[in-house]
Amino acid sequence: MHAVDHLDDEDDVRPRLLVVEVDGASYGIPITQVREVVRAGTVTRVPGAPALVRGIINVRGAVVTVLELSVLLGAERAVTGSSVVLLEHGARLIGLAVDVVRDVRVQQDPVGESSTLGTHATLATLDAVALCAPHLLSAEEMGR
Repeated sequence: MHAVDHLDDEDDVRPRLLVVEVDGASYGIPITQVREVVRAGTVTRVPGAPALVRGIINVRGAVVTVLELSVLLGAERAVTGSSVVLLEHGARLIGLAVDVVRDVRVQQDPVGESSTLGTHATLATLDAVALCAPHLLSAEEMGR
């Protein structure tokens, strides 16, 4: 008898992606970058802020800037976003406004995958922290 190569979900070490939707397109954010997801209704607008900035939120006493994923991707600012994905950037949190949070999926290896994967095969993976980080200034940088 041959041993069957089988991995239970808990033994599956493939990277996982948080699947979000923006402007009708789906994107995968590595789950290792995500701290949590919160409702967008708690976002406070900042007068005079650029379109890229949806506003700020209070997360357990920490003020977090929320950026618009649609604008970061070159589209127009979304009219409404239903969720904010909180990303970890070192010790700092970054908020990312998205239209919809779909689910968490295992990242598929594009090599050798069948066409029956549907959205898995066409899901664009975003390095969300790298996408957001250049647009955030620390208090020290703002003082210069």
